[in-house]
Amino acid sequence: MKNFLLLFVFFTIGTIASAQNINAKKQKENITFPGLLIFSDEFETFFSSKNKIEKIVSEKTFLEGPVWVETLNGLLFTDIPENKIYFWNKQKGLSVWLEPSGFANGLALDANGNLLLMQGNHHSTSETKRQIGKIVNPKSNKTITDFVINYEGKKFNSPNDIALGTNGILYFTDPVYGLINGNADKEKELSFNGVYKYENNKVKVLIDSLKGPNGIGLSPDGKFLYVSDSETGRLLCYELDNAGDIVKSIDFFNLEEMLEHVIPSTLPGWDGMAVSKKGVILAGGFGGVWFISSKGVLLGHIQTPDFTSNTAIDDKEEYLYWTAGKLPFTKGSSALYRYKLK
Repeated sequence: MKNFLLLFVFFTIGTIASAQNINAKKQKENITFPGLLIFSDEFETFFSSKNKIEKIVSEKTFLEGPVWVETLNGLLFTDIPENKIYFWNKQKGLSVWLEPSGFANGLALDANGNLLLMQGNHHSTSETKRQIGKIVNPKSNKTITDFVINYEGKKFNSPNDIALGTNGILYFTDPVYGLINGNADKEKELSFNGVYKYENNKVKVLIDSLKGPNGIGLSPDGKFLYVSDSETGRLLCYELDNAGDIVKSIDFFNLEEMLEHVIPSTLPGWDGMAVSKKGVILAGGFGGVWFISSKGVLLGHIQTPDFTSNTAIDDKEEYLYWTAGKLPFTKGSSALYRYKLK
């Protein structure tokens, strides 16, 4: 779903590439996919390194957008090209929950427990709803209604991922990954790829300078906004004021430290993320899931041979879930995993 060509610029940096290859050779001697690597003793402060990683769903096309829905006691997640939303829990296993989904990508719950769907993420046409849809009370209803439909009368590119602030403000990203020809697509109506804030029925642009705004998350206290830029490989942090607007950008995470641990065969790039109640960021992409503390310290890494598209944590923070698959995607190449956190 993403144009990763620009990302390979990172591997032209000699010092990083050298450190990466040396480290990768050491890891390849004993690595079993997927595997957990621990980089800081602080990891055990939040999680347990002794638990197993499980593949719980397989042979899908391109899975995305996992969200735990407490009222359903299970996980909802999307298959973008298949235009479906699946449901899974341990008791009932896997089932198709909704079809069609409007080619939904990211999913989230608002403060009232309604399901929000980032729609229009696959081969969009003039008829495609490139918007945020809503399902009120997903426990008893599956009807999608229009929610956030445009910015200043213009269609969004392809709303991708969403995060809910403690004050009820919605933040979301809008790259071009649902448009066949990306930034050059004739259906693109906006001149930028934005990060937005939605509050009181108003849409506000917070950032219009990123090439590929993708994953998004918030610190538990709502004071910091995290955004991944898939086109430049950056994980960004912004300080927010009491109104939920950006005050300044923060020098947050050293990318070079992470690149030393990436297996060269994996595609570089960030995608979706989840943030734990203690502020640990669980970011997908770059060959797996990365555990990063609120201070930007690299804690651990679940390493996989495929690209990790998104992550989610259940309401009790007992399990981490993530979606992963081949890029470019093919039918049967995507899967859902989980890892017991405690």
